[in-house]
Amino acid sequence: MSAQYDQIGEKVADWDVLPVRSESIEGHTFFKALGAVQGRAVLDLACGDGLYTRQLKARGASRVVGVDISEEMIRGARRHEEEQPLGIEYHVADVADMSPLGTFDCVTAVYLLHYAHSPEHMLRMCRNIHAHLKPGGSFVTYAFNPGFSAKGPNSTRYGITMLDFPVSPRDGQAISAELHTKSPFTIHFSYWSQATHEQALREAGFHTLTWMRPECAPEGIARYGQAFWQDYLDNPHAVALRCER
Repeated sequence: MSAQYDQIGEKVADWDVLPVRSESIEGHTFFKALGAVQGRAVLDLACGDGLYTRQLKARGASRVVGVDISEEMIRGARRHEEEQPLGIEYHVADVADMSPLGTFDCVTAVYLLHYAHSPEHMLRMCRNIHAHLKPGGSFVTYAFNPGFSAKGPNSTRYGITMLDFPVSPRDGQAISAELHTKSPFTIHFSYWSQATHEQALREAGFHTLTWMRPECAPEGIARYGQAFWQDYLDNPHAVALRCER
């Protein structure tokens, strides 16, 4: 995974303007699942160039640490921090193997678990996430939707297209998606079923796993209209997942 994001580099800088990645859908759903972070310590995994990491700090988190496997992504995040200091720490690491960074009230990850290359790798990720949480803490992730359907709507107007998605995907099957930014790029990851996600999370010690389908914020409906979003809401490429320690 680090290699593909090192190569993508600054192409990801404008992917937050895509309709599907806007605050109207992804950000709205993610922060609704997360809840208030005022005064809390947050570890943001798969942080990329720090898009959500900075928002966590802006929402009042007392300590925010970002981690990503890609040196190029962390380089971009640190550049943002140098230009507009917020007091955020950034580290390069594979979540499955990262060294202890302390304990946190919550751990977040926008797109992480589908980059596991095996169930064992996912389990190691989940165990390390669990180890970084205080008792009673929460892990909130925005993840590829295990229920995405090749037969459902898959419109390019939302800014992302699943490429050759199988009708009946297998655990571990290679999946690709094209992001329609100013400089389009393709990302590659693995398909994992809901059962595989839940097995790894429960074995790591999490309980009360709550899957949440995307919702559109009122401002998104006001801007584009409900009809624009309906195909995506009927067959979203990603969903939120909240897990309690």
